[in-house]
Amino acid sequence: MAGRMEGRRVIVTGAASGMGRGIAELFAAEGAALALFDRDASKLAEAAKATGGQAHVCDVSDAAAVEASVGRAIGALGGLDGMVNAAGILVTKAFAELTLEDFNRMIGVNLVGPFNMIKAALPALAAAPSATIVNVASASGYFPTPGISGYGATKGGLIMFAKGLALDLGPKIRVNTICPGVIRTEMTRYLWENPEHTQRATDRTALKRLGDTGDIARAALFLSTEDSAYTTGTDLLVDGGFTWR
Repeated sequence: MAGRMEGRRVIVTGAASGMGRGIAELFAAEGAALALFDRDASKLAEAAKATGGQAHVCDVSDAAAVEASVGRAIGALGGLDGMVNAAGILVTKAFAELTLEDFNRMIGVNLVGPFNMIKAALPALAAAPSATIVNVASASGYFPTPGISGYGATKGGLIMFAKGLALDLGPKIRVNTICPGVIRTEMTRYLWENPEHTQRATDRTALKRLGDTGDIARAALFLSTEDSAYTTGTDLLVDGGFTWR
């Protein structure tokens, strides 16, 4: 039986670890041909070996590097049907300690990165019969949290960016956003390794647990297949009921 991504060619950023790695593994299992992007060459090589994908060492905030790497990826794949922008960084500091360099780096990876990737891939995506873009933002784009004001600003911007893109790029290209809650990754290790913080976070969720990368990967799969054919411009909270608006 063919997988749900059979015949689809997809770029995944942040694929060396965390949510990006989980997405790449599920997409590969479902039959996708993959190009994997990350700055961590050694971990990216491991992910490529595990998924059969191409490895492209690239900083998504560098527009020239992205354009060159995306061009090589599309050439090797023979086209492009989808993209998942999962690369992201988090700087946890009170605003008084947050530097402009910190803030600009988060903007560069979390917001400019998806812009660069989509811009470079747009001609190939426009040529595909049914293209999808999925951006991974955060529940932090919805509500303020002490110590991550800069991060929340970048993720809130990414949510709105996708909504505008959905209008600009429809009807051929669908653009959606996943907004994870607290997911067990290296980025959030500072939180979930602390029993007190973990208990506080799990108590706040309706499902009484933290998320794992598989939760996000399954959401990305839904938004990258015809199961979501009438869905664009949406932001899907995958947070166990952590967030309310």
